Amino acid sequence: MPRNARKALVPITAIAAAVALTLSGCSAKPGDKAAEIDEGPLSKYLSALWDGEEMTEEAMQEEQLKVEELVAACMQKEGFEYEPDTQSMTFFSADEEEMDGPQWGSKEFAEQYGYGFFDSPWNNQPEEEGNEYVDPNQEYVESLSESEQQAFYEVLYGPGPTEEQMAEMEEGGGYTSDWTQEGCQGAARHEISQEAQGAQAAYEDPEFADLFEAMNEVWGMEPSEEMTALNTEWAACMADSGYGQFSTPDDAQNSVMEASNELYGGGEYVEGEEPKEPSKEKMDELKKLEIETAVADFECKDKVGYEKKSTKIMHAQEQKFVDEHKAELDAMLAKYQTKSGSKSEEK
Repeated sequence: MPRNARKALVPITAIAAAVALTLSGCSAKPGDKAAEIDEGPLSKYLSALWDGEEMTEEAMQEEQLKVEELVAACMQKEGFEYEPDTQSMTFFSADEEEMDGPQWGSKEFAEQYGYGFFDSPWNNQPEEEGNEYVDPNQEYVESLSESEQQAFYEVLYGPGPTEEQMAEMEEGGGYTSDWTQEGCQGAARHEISQEAQGAQAAYEDPEFADLFEAMNEVWGMEPSEEMTALNTEWAACMADSGYGQFSTPDDAQNSVMEASNELYGGGEYVEGEEPKEPSKEKMDELKKLEIETAVADFECKDKVGYEKKSTKIMHAQEQKFVDEHKAELDAMLAKYQTKSGSKSEEK
């Protein structure tokens, strides 16, 4: 499939991810229970954009259908056939309490599933009949020549990041979405966003583009002295457990994915070739490694109070950002907060 054959993200998901990221700081309980969510100063501003919005699956499906219809009209105008892809509008919103199995983030989960990379309670949920995905445009795309396919995807998604932008992302830099460079998908999402309120509209507003970019820097900034000290304490515990190669919890999780990449042909994708499928024995070894690493990780986090301390550090960083950008944040809420939403709490 050509380089541009990728699904573009709906802009509103960027805000959802941002809120989720700020909520990922938790106040941990001792023992094997999962940590409880603790909202930070900056996430309160973002949450206020969501208050009162009907973020139901039906509402998201309705919005995505409008996007697909606009995409179809745009593609036809450019000389291509395109059938709205209504099958792509399945949103996973299962409640953990309704799942069979332990809660993610608990010791019990780590003991059974590790980090949940290769197996989890979600994988064991019964699938609804008739939900197998079939791209309604696949047959048409396959009827096109290679150059026509490339043109189809470029019109649909835009040219994609340049080599310089790709290199910057690989080095840990960011990539700012620009709907004018994202083909019919970008144009359709932009048109729908103009009708939106709250979070999506705020994210799409050029007035606050720099503000959201600065938010990403808060969450992706280099570790503070306090965070480095906490990671060192965690790493010492892990070393005592036989995992001295890790400096941070991220290192522990990433090691499992790196090991998986090695099993699947070293992580290299060769066009026209299927990824190398590892043996069951090798996969079982990797799953065992994942569980052992995740359990040690959990126990060391619990021992040093990692979640509670890291949350306190992150909240301090967020508060500093709020103090420095309060005027902009207040202006964003004044312009886009939903009528039924409550004002963010000041600290």
